[in-house]
Amino acid sequence: MVASNSIIDVCNLHIRFGQQEVLRDISIQVPRGQTLAIIGESGCGKTVLLKTIIGLIRPSQGHVDFDNRRVDRLSEKDLAHQRTRFGFVFQNSALFDSMTVAENILFPLRQHRAEQQAEHDQQMHAGLAEVGLPPSVLGKRPAELSGGMRKRVGLARALVMHPEVLLYDEPTTGLDPIVSDVINELMIRTSENYEVTSVIVTHDMKSARKVADRVVMLYPLSRLEPGEPQIIFDGSPAEIDAATDSRVSQFVRGEAGDRLMEMRESRAVGHA
Repeated sequence: MVASNSIIDVCNLHIRFGQQEVLRDISIQVPRGQTLAIIGESGCGKTVLLKTIIGLIRPSQGHVDFDNRRVDRLSEKDLAHQRTRFGFVFQNSALFDSMTVAENILFPLRQHRAEQQAEHDQQMHAGLAEVGLPPSVLGKRPAELSGGMRKRVGLARALVMHPEVLLYDEPTTGLDPIVSDVINELMIRTSENYEVTSVIVTHDMKSARKVADRVVMLYPLSRLEPGEPQIIFDGSPAEIDAATDSRVSQFVRGEAGDRLMEMRESRAVGHA
């Protein structure tokens, strides 16, 4: 196998759940150190792609390579080891409600690096400081925190393992504009300080423009013609603002565009 500069290589990926096809012939290479934003409307397969990259979903066809190794061919033991090289920041933080903030942050360390127990507290406090939270939150439970604070705890938990790749699933969803920008700044600082590769699934164009080096836009298969590529844009944040494809420009500007006409036509057919 020829070594690649890409740490993630998605090769002709197809994902089907029963008769439903979600991803079709997706190929994306992510170079080391790049911050990639994957955008697109709901239902286009963004989160499915993220889960396939980390091996939570197996390809129906094609494959994902991580650091020149096919993820779907790894043994369970090797796959578990590979996942320690990732940090995953979930859409709803996915903190354990029954655990304190300290226990949540320490969870991956206790699972994967129990032999380094003496270093755990130091790593926990370093992660907390990195996301700008005071030590006073360590004894609190997730229900006692604001949405923005939970997101930051989720990021601190992802950072304690010093991952090579960070995967973010809608990191600013449900947050007000100020807190969203705090999360954006933290993502930028994390990429700079840790020299990680980042893949961000988002609907938030302000976040994509500010944080990403590169933007890929997926389109729902149900709205494509047969054989039409599912990736309808791949370029820089500056280039996406000049995109001539109306589907891209309407999404970027948040305009309904042809969708209102489609909804009216669908409604008319339903009443026929």
